[in-house]
Amino acid sequence: MIALDTNIILHLLVRSQKEHERARQWLTGVKAPLATTGTNIAEGLRLLTHPRVFPSPLTLADAVGLLENFLNEFQVLTLEEKEDWWLDLRELLRAIPTLRGNEVFDARIALCLRYNGIKKLCTMDANFQKYPFLEIVRI
Repeated sequence: MIALDTNIILHLLVRSQKEHERARQWLTGVKAPLATTGTNIAEGLRLLTHPRVFPSPLTLADAVGLLENFLNEFQVLTLEEKEDWWLDLRELLRAIPTLRGNEVFDARIALCLRYNGIKKLCTMDANFQKYPFLEIVRI
């Protein structure tokens, strides 16, 4: 199973994104099942509806519909996370003592993937390389 990070989902959904066509080609060739996390979905909704990110942002209803259609069409599983995921940050801090700020969202995604036994993450975010239990998949 390969997890999709928010940036990959946006490249797949938004035709005006620089890497849209490359991401689409990658997606059509993937044979492994796909997954994402609730955090990635929330990040995607935030970005798709944000006027500083897109000159013509979607309404929240349209963004929800777009994401729902995408997840259904490609049978992308939304992973559940541990209720007390944030307690596992202590363990991560031993391996990544500089973890802080916005990196907490990436840590939450990484912990959700680990909790679900997912070892591969398709992302363009170099920050995920710091998680020794993840293999980064590039498009």
